[in-house]
Amino acid sequence: MNYPEFGSIKVELDNGIAIITLNKPEKMNAFDDILSAELDDTFAIMEKDEDVKVIILTGSGKAFCAGGNVKAMAEAEEPVEFLGGLASGIHRPIIRMWNMDKAIICAINGHAVGAGCGLAMACDIRVASKKAKFNMGFMKIGLAPGCGTFFLPKLVGRAKAAELIFLSETIDAKEAHKIGLVNMVVDDDELMKKAMKMAMRIESGPTLAIGRAKTLLRISEHSTLMEHFEAERHMISQSGETEDFKEGVTAFLEKRKPNFKGK
Repeated sequence: MNYPEFGSIKVELDNGIAIITLNKPEKMNAFDDILSAELDDTFAIMEKDEDVKVIILTGSGKAFCAGGNVKAMAEAEEPVEFLGGLASGIHRPIIRMWNMDKAIICAINGHAVGAGCGLAMACDIRVASKKAKFNMGFMKIGLAPGCGTFFLPKLVGRAKAAELIFLSETIDAKEAHKIGLVNMVVDDDELMKKAMKMAMRIESGPTLAIGRAKTLLRISEHSTLMEHFEAERHMISQSGETEDFKEGVTAFLEKRKPNFKGK
């Protein structure tokens, strides 16, 4: 598929792996209407692009994403309307990320603040540089939190989420890993190498089954046990008609490494 030229993000495609880089380093990759729309458009295309098997999301410069643009908030003539529109714009790509059946790895290269932290949390796997810092941020400007109230308690528990949101204290990558906010921490120069290595493993794996696993993990948040078992039964039975399942069981019986095609 063809991807348009974007002004706030950069898109690279590499053998089934898509890399999205937030690319406004002079603004610490802060959200505005353009960045939100370009992210949403990109995820919408990748959702349908059969050549894209896995996605890496990262940032350029010192920050991953500094959240909403506070200067623009302060200058808004109609703050109620402005903030409502800003929140809706940020929510759209995050909703698409949550619902799409492709794995998304976040390579957190620097500060992830407010909605920027929420954007990272919307990814399936988070790899953080040792330079990464995290702060929910909203209380510092007297603003109700966005995104974090959904994802954060699922990752770190309600009490810890309340602490991080209410106090808005900055934590480093080591602490983020300790509380379960990120999967792992690596040296700065190893960040993209590690993210790519993980992406390559996913890309070469049974990506249809991985997508179904992502769906099951998502719906487990609100399913009863019996509802979830029925969803598992459906997903398992549907996997039976895939080429990857046939290859997987054949390779297992032949005691060789499977050659998955994502079909």
